Amino acid sequence: AMADGFHPDAAYGPGPTEYMGGGGGGGYGPDPGYGPPPGDYGGYGPADPAAYGAPQEHYDYDPRYDQGGPPQDVMLDGGQDLSQSYQQYTESKGATNVIDPETGIAPRRCTDCVCLFVFLFYVLGMLILVTVAKNGTVGGRPWGDVRRLTHGHDFKGRLCGVDPGVEEKPFLYWCRQSATEWGPHPTQLNLDFASCVESCPTTNFTKISCLFKPQKSMMSLKGGPFATVETYHVQFQQSIIKTNPYDSVAFGGRFCIPTNATMKEQILHGPLKFSRVFYSIGSLQDPWAVLFGATVLSICLGYAYVFFIKVMPRLFVISFLYISWALFTGAGLFFLYAVVGLVAKQAGDEALLEKLKWEAYKEHNPLFERYTPESATIISLTAAGFLWCISCGVLGTITHVAGEGFHYVPDLVDAAAECWGAMKSMLVPPGVEAVIKFLLMWVLAYNFMFLVSVGYYEERRLIVNEKLYKDETAVYHFDITILPWIAYYLFGWVWIMELTTSCGQFLISFAVISWYFMKKEGYRKTGVPPMPPVHGTLDGVLYHAGSLCLGAAIIPWIRLIRIFNWIEDESVPNEEAACCVGEGGLSNAFNACCKCIGGLCSGITSRRKACTPPCCSTSPEPRTEGLVNAGCAYRYTKNGYNDVIIRSQHFLQASQRAFRLIHKYDSTRTYLLEGRGCQVVTAVGVVSIGVIGMIFTYSTLMDHEAFTDPTSPSYVADPLSIALLGFFLCANIGYSFMMLFDHTADTLLYCYAWNKKFCKDVGGCSVDDYLPESLRDIVDADFEEDDAYVFYGQARPEMYLSTWLPSRRSQMKNQRFQDKERTQMATGTATMGAAAATASQMGVLGTMGSAMGTSGGAPYGYAPQSQVPYQAVSTGTGIYGSQSPGYAP
Repeated sequence: AMADGFHPDAAYGPGPTEYMGGGGGGGYGPDPGYGPPPGDYGGYGPADPAAYGAPQEHYDYDPRYDQGGPPQDVMLDGGQDLSQSYQQYTESKGATNVIDPETGIAPRRCTDCVCLFVFLFYVLGMLILVTVAKNGTVGGRPWGDVRRLTHGHDFKGRLCGVDPGVEEKPFLYWCRQSATEWGPHPTQLNLDFASCVESCPTTNFTKISCLFKPQKSMMSLKGGPFATVETYHVQFQQSIIKTNPYDSVAFGGRFCIPTNATMKEQILHGPLKFSRVFYSIGSLQDPWAVLFGATVLSICLGYAYVFFIKVMPRLFVISFLYISWALFTGAGLFFLYAVVGLVAKQAGDEALLEKLKWEAYKEHNPLFERYTPESATIISLTAAGFLWCISCGVLGTITHVAGEGFHYVPDLVDAAAECWGAMKSMLVPPGVEAVIKFLLMWVLAYNFMFLVSVGYYEERRLIVNEKLYKDETAVYHFDITILPWIAYYLFGWVWIMELTTSCGQFLISFAVISWYFMKKEGYRKTGVPPMPPVHGTLDGVLYHAGSLCLGAAIIPWIRLIRIFNWIEDESVPNEEAACCVGEGGLSNAFNACCKCIGGLCSGITSRRKACTPPCCSTSPEPRTEGLVNAGCAYRYTKNGYNDVIIRSQHFLQASQRAFRLIHKYDSTRTYLLEGRGCQVVTAVGVVSIGVIGMIFTYSTLMDHEAFTDPTSPSYVADPLSIALLGFFLCANIGYSFMMLFDHTADTLLYCYAWNKKFCKDVGGCSVDDYLPESLRDIVDADFEEDDAYVFYGQARPEMYLSTWLPSRRSQMKNQRFQDKERTQMATGTATMGAAAATASQMGVLGTMGSAMGTSGGAPYGYAPQSQVPYQAVSTGTGIYGSQSPGYAP
């Protein structure tokens, strides 16, 4: 019979069958779902002690726990002690290396050490891969060269504007098929052999040297006795001929494309069909000054968001949602306008195109600069549909925020702000993390270009008698054998970036846990942990680096499942939907319509959830073994770092424990698993900062000639790709700042759940000693509920018929209210006595308080569990170590 009630494995926490020698709880059965109550009956004993016989013997905290382990008289059958589930996490059993008896925080020890070495070897493999790509050669030419991503190859395999002979000719040009043809528009292009030119030519340009297809001639000669020997003479001739130019413009980089739409489509769907992907990646070479500016802007926005969300969370969120809805709807209409050109061209009405200013629209739509008109129109319509889907999702989110779904979010924001407001040093790591993310993105992206640029040159292309001979041409080919290694590098890219995020989340967890487990003085926490980011960094590097590496390898991939589920839930209205904040005739009418629509949509949502696979649900049942099991998408999250810090447990086991502990209480399950916490605040902050960073990046690139002039060494061929990269970078930075609310609130709720359960299982300090008052209303739903049984036996309380009778239920409710009042009075008496008495007098007063609680007819257990009041400074290990100054007020 395990007290933990989750799993008989020791890794899931303590599991005694006899609490402090309490003898099994006076008839409590071995129900693993609820566990036996403490020896004092958990406050559910009758008002008259004689009704159930004499109370059990009460054991107070024994100081011998701090002297190398529990005493022999507090051992379970078979010699198993109460702290067995923690003893396996300690390195030794010295006096200073024990679990804190008040908070349950275990001593530091190294976790997931193997994962740290796996990560280091993985990064070493990435370095070796990039080094080979940079320094390797094939046929005397470099295997990888990033200049191939920004320059084209002529018919001799030379890089235009780079290699000897064409240093002053950066543009690639496709000649006419006929050397004698003349005119502004060619009838046919020679797509096999391109030439390097100084600039894109027009009809007034000088003639251009172009290579034409080889001419083949074969002659047979007979000889020998009686003409029995026949000799074949084969002759190939390749000619470089001066051809007349045609009207062309620079397109998609350093390429000269005909102004004729038909010829332009031949090139885009021919030589540049797949090459443009590589040229887009090559744009990563130069715009890092602009991306650094976007990073600085994101940092400023992050701190501004933190301030405004703290002051007015509801107004901030709903304002940004309405603005986002308007922007996405307007952007969808803009791209939908592309259908006008398609319809007018099908009708053949050129006057309509001129009237609707079609040419001006094409200049503002960047897709028409990259694709043919037909392809640009199709992509624009697809983008319009996608943007409108997002707009509908934002509108559905507004119905949740304006309705009851946002009710407790301001309280969570206030609780998180109280925490990091008391520790101003918590505001520093997100800014430092942003700079580190920019530097890592720069290094990883630049090395990624070398992997994409690897290839070889085919020089022997002339086939005679099934043998290859070298001619005047050389063609570059991408080496497809690098594709698996590119996937290897991309996984490492995500892993390294997520590790930075995990470190930030770990520091937040460390700071919040250290602040939560500081005892209150009255209704406030007056002490502040000393420099939690510094101590958290040291502990993370020395002890938990392996757990951070393992978490960073798992969390980003299953986060996609949680994001998808959250978007599905938030984008669909429910029965509590509303679209207007406040009350009034018109507002009530709109809200009533939203509730009606939400009622219809809730049926669809319930059927969708019924079809959700167990691994993607928030339920831990049915229990299965292995990494992929029920609820695994919500099991391996950032909340696992909380248990890593508190119990010094390995990440996988810590995530299992954290998930089940969160699922145990209604408040933690609602806000941490069901998405009703600060997730909407995080989504608004991340998306808005990312979009602002993307707009800043694109507008800056387009406004500076150094990035738009093809002859400039800093030319950016694909600004849209850089803008997309700016979105991901800025959104990632915004996520770090939003964790000050999201992860801080989640960690506070987790600390409450751990505090409540540890107090029940082991007899640590009560929740009232630590719980911030700003969090009390949020956890009020299950704060007053005891974890023990109301009656004896194995059955749950609601299985007794008497608990359903109105008179009995009212009596139980009044009894709990009176018990709470007596507890508060006893706590107040002990506090006043502690302020006026010496240490020895405090002990006497604690004993008197215990006698008063028992003689007054209060239920067993409301007397203080320790006859010596807790000291001002914790003597346990704690999160900062033994007797850390400033840990307690």
